Amino acid sequence: MSKSANKILNTAEKLFYENSFVGVGVDLIRDESGCSKTTMYTHFKNKNQLVRSVLEARDTKFRQSLIAYIGNATGAQALNQLIDWHLLWFQEDNFKGCLFVRAVAESHCGDQDIITVSKEHKIWIRALIAKCLESTPHADALVEIIYTLIEGLISRFLVEGYDAKVADEIKKSINRMVEIFS
Repeated sequence: MSKSANKILNTAEKLFYENSFVGVGVDLIRDESGCSKTTMYTHFKNKNQLVRSVLEARDTKFRQSLIAYIGNATGAQALNQLIDWHLLWFQEDNFKGCLFVRAVAESHCGDQDIITVSKEHKIWIRALIAKCLESTPHADALVEIIYTLIEGLISRFLVEGYDAKVADEIKKSINRMVEIFS
């Protein structure tokens, strides 16, 4: 991808995350990125394609970051790393929740490309949790519970702000569930 396309993508991701998809127009993205409208439309034919490209790029960064954080850990240790990565994310100053959920909520007329990219992102997270628990009895039930807890924390900490006590209690509860089901 060209330097100008990357600049447009990075600018759009930042603006969409800080504001909203609906609230950010292509003119603002163009102005903030320093690219011309012609350059923008050369790389992205419309705003929906730009949104989809932003989500695909964010998904790639998300996966790389999470996999690097987990490293060579396996099993319960890998699960704890996965949870810790999320807890660190929730504490970031610019934490604004899940861009994929927001994209689906704001998509015009249920744009299938945006929904598909977002769904694939969530399926990947659930599959990664399943991989961490693959040798655990009753893994299917645990995966669904843990996935739902993490997704719930995204919303909770967005609305209420990060609470270390809640985060610690949820992590302890997840570990207890894994022990009980093992």
